[in-house]
Amino acid sequence: MTRNTQGQEGLYMVTKIISGTVVERRKTRITRRPAKRGGRVRGNSSEKKIVGNREHAKLALARVLNCNFAPGDLWLTAKFDPRGLEEIGGTYDGAKAAGKKFIARLVYRLRKLGLTPKWVLAPSEIDGETGELVRPHVHIVISGDAFSLRDKQLYLGAESVDAIWGLGCVDVQFLRHQADYKPLADYIVNQSRGVPDEKKWTCSRNMKKPIVRREVVTSGGQLRVPAGALELPGTRYDPEKGQNFVRYIPRVRDPREKIGGHKEMALAMVGEEEGDGDGF
Repeated sequence: MTRNTQGQEGLYMVTKIISGTVVERRKTRITRRPAKRGGRVRGNSSEKKIVGNREHAKLALARVLNCNFAPGDLWLTAKFDPRGLEEIGGTYDGAKAAGKKFIARLVYRLRKLGLTPKWVLAPSEIDGETGELVRPHVHIVISGDAFSLRDKQLYLGAESVDAIWGLGCVDVQFLRHQADYKPLADYIVNQSRGVPDEKKWTCSRNMKKPIVRREVVTSGGQLRVPAGALELPGTRYDPEKGQNFVRYIPRVRDPREKIGGHKEMALAMVGEEEGDGDGF
């Protein structure tokens, strides 16, 4: 028997997360009593849980990128040459340790220039498309201040970034004019190891956090993307799986648009993406 939650009465929490220009809204049912959880053993995760954790890591990273990075910032891929690979023992953990040291050297140099960079670090040894093991490498997203391209090489001040890395070469891409960096977050996390409970990425402590708002509503109906908004990947509705989630970029209102009666004024005051009209 199919269970239909459309319009089902009860209490629901709508959580709204704003990351840069991206809005996410999720609706979950509020239960009277929290479910009793059994003892959790670290590393004892089901395949379903592992997949869920990976999807959560993608969304969390997308929020960090959307809040803190912009066109002109850098996406670096630090690779190991044979000597560098031998130096780290050819392992994922060795690549992770080398990535942390590389970040420390970059941050040290940037601070000497009076800058406090933001950064994300994600070691990898997986082909995101095939799932096969590949040579370890390190992904870094970092503020673009003080970096420059000269003679087809990336420099930080007067130093070559390849020389600062010292274990191979560093590929560079500049972030583009994108309102949503989730595709980049997906790419980075897809290349992370599928080890249960292991963090897929780390970041600096000076990151701006998303804006989070919560509202209690009385309808279990499907959340919808507001009219005129751009729907983004990740939006899904499946009552059987308890999924009621939308991602979108709100329509930018033209200030020349006429605001007429009470309804239009109310929308202008609260924003048409707010709530479902059934909140307390």
